[in-house]
Amino acid sequence: MGMIVWARAFAQGIWKRRIQAQTAVHVGLLRTTAILKSLPETAREQLRNWCGKSVDFPIEEQRILLAEYYERFEQLAELICDAAFAGEGAPFQEEYARLRGWLQRAYPQLKPYITAHMNLDASDAEFGARIVGKPIDAMEALFAAETVEDILRHDQGDLIGRLERARSALYRYADYLREVV
Repeated sequence: MGMIVWARAFAQGIWKRRIQAQTAVHVGLLRTTAILKSLPETAREQLRNWCGKSVDFPIEEQRILLAEYYERFEQLAELICDAAFAGEGAPFQEEYARLRGWLQRAYPQLKPYITAHMNLDASDAEFGARIVGKPIDAMEALFAAETVEDILRHDQGDLIGRLERARSALYRYADYLREVV
């Protein structure tokens, strides 16, 4: 009788270790996939973000990136306004996801410059705390939510002001870049 109990305990231990190993491998693959998806698209982008060390960001490159960023920002602003006017975000979700991905990749490079020209408001930080669990600025608040529905649902009447603060910061940053030789 003792041998049967011992064999059963041994088999259960092996099964438990197998399940733990499978879970660890699965979690590791999920983490690796998430890291690979979050990597920057270009080597220059990767250098800028590598270990938190800044790399010189030439004015001409800032101008080029800002022009493209501004174009995508205006598309996002129009999309959010259309969704708010329609009262639903579902028809706009695919386009929002595309714009959101691009803006999330480009914003970290421009963030120090844009926030330096932005009028900050507590409602943006509160919106970020509700959506992503941390305070964010007006620009990030426009693409922090996973869906357009989340933006509309969690807005407490500050959406137009948020759009204007973000747009104003882009204008001021562009003016600054025009003045720099």
